[in-house]
Amino acid sequence: MSNRSPFSPITNSADWRSGFIFAILRFTSLFGIFLLAISFPSASIRDRIVYIIIYLIVLAFTIARLSLTARAYGLLSALMAYGLYSIANFGPRTDGSIFLLAGVLLSALLFERHRDYYTLAAGSLGILLLAVLQQTNLLPLKENIANIKSSDWVVYIFSFAAIGMVLIAALNQFKSTFTTAAEETHAKYGEISGELKRLEGLTQEQSEKIEARASQIRTSSNTLRILAGLQHISELLDTSTRLLSDEFGYYHVGLLIIDDQGKNAYLQASSSTAGVQLIGHSFPLLPDKKNPYVLAVERNRSVITSDSDPRTFAADSNFPLTRSRLVVPLNLRNQVIGLLDVHSDRTQAFDMQDAEIMQVFADLTAVSFENIRLTNEIKNLVAQIETNSSAQAKRAWTKLTNRNKPAYQYTPAGVRPIFSPDKRIESGDLYIPLILQGQKIGSIKLKRKGSSLSWSDRDQVLVEKIADQVALALENSRLVDEAQKNALRDQMIANISTQIRETLDIDAVVRTATMELRRVFDLKEAEIIIGAAQLESASKRI
Repeated sequence: MSNRSPFSPITNSADWRSGFIFAILRFTSLFGIFLLAISFPSASIRDRIVYIIIYLIVLAFTIARLSLTARAYGLLSALMAYGLYSIANFGPRTDGSIFLLAGVLLSALLFERHRDYYTLAAGSLGILLLAVLQQTNLLPLKENIANIKSSDWVVYIFSFAAIGMVLIAALNQFKSTFTTAAEETHAKYGEISGELKRLEGLTQEQSEKIEARASQIRTSSNTLRILAGLQHISELLDTSTRLLSDEFGYYHVGLLIIDDQGKNAYLQASSSTAGVQLIGHSFPLLPDKKNPYVLAVERNRSVITSDSDPRTFAADSNFPLTRSRLVVPLNLRNQVIGLLDVHSDRTQAFDMQDAEIMQVFADLTAVSFENIRLTNEIKNLVAQIETNSSAQAKRAWTKLTNRNKPAYQYTPAGVRPIFSPDKRIESGDLYIPLILQGQKIGSIKLKRKGSSLSWSDRDQVLVEKIADQVALALENSRLVDEAQKNALRDQMIANISTQIRETLDIDAVVRTATMELRRVFDLKEAEIIIGAAQLESASKRI
């Protein structure tokens, strides 16, 4: 089966001619059987032998695996032979000339220029030879055919030559026009084929780019999923640079954090050995048109440089293999807090699509960075609050227990207070501390009655839960008592303020204040002195 495109023109004339000759030979072989069947009854033995020989020649050239030229010459020879034999037997006014002209036409179709003229000349010479032989009675016509005059032969030969010339000229003109059209079609087909190949190349290139982008997106998604689970800033920065370098094949990836003043960028993490040695190093953000750090911060967008453009590319002595560079800002609430520095050892390794993917990665890294920072701040604040609460609880209960030390003991006679508790823990005692906000505010000591002295784990867990509830109840009681005392104090202050404000006379105000202070605090003496001179004299008396 041919693998030629259904839209492609036939550009191989040898294949067309070979197929055409083979088709004519097969048609002649089949049609020759019909002709033989018609002509055999009325033909002489000599005619039958000649017809069979010509048919066998045609059949042999049809069946045998011969070249194009051999089959063409065989077909032409059979046509010329049959045509001349017919003219030799029946004269020029027979169908023999049709076979001769058919040979001329086939020679014009099957061979290059001038072969058709040779065939026409051979046919004309053959007719001339037959005319001479017939006029000299060396090859007379059949008995029922009248002799033909020399003038008739001359007219017939010239007519045959003229018709042959006209046919050859017309066919050559057709061949020339067809060839021109075929060449133009071939040229157009070449252009279309070239355009199709170009489009196929573009399609393949775009498909590869799409697949590469899809792979980058999948890699970015997996990388970001890993980063989302990190809880420490140092781990986040180190993992970000390492994953970018490993997954995308960049030989150096660095992550820098900008200080609060925006004047320096400090390298915090790196995927390369040379970059690790520079961790903690500061890079000044001074105005420089070739400094990608400065450009990325000023423009708040990605900066791509390559050694193919020396006007914008600045070589870095720390990374001599760098031929392409992509610097992406870490943007958080429209503020650049850091930079993602990506190096490649290939020229023009980055484009805008790479920058967009890295920008998404950088933004999410900035968000993760901020989330971890806020989480750590909240944890520190919670820890500080817990510490302060624990210290406050310790101070409150220390003050409370120093003022009065309550201890109670259950006996068969009932519950009684203990003023000097026994701190010894004997065998079989269950001792559970009362813990409030990490501070010990008391304890529970239990003794079993009877012969059984052991405590099961279940009993101990139950007592621990009871101890927790007791500690909370004690704290709630202390807070209520403290709140009540604060309320009484505030009420006392309000009452004194009300009494003092009832008059506008200075002496009355001082007198009222003195009386209220003595009454509220049950004092032996209360004194209020007004004026600087009195204060100085009072201090001298002291």
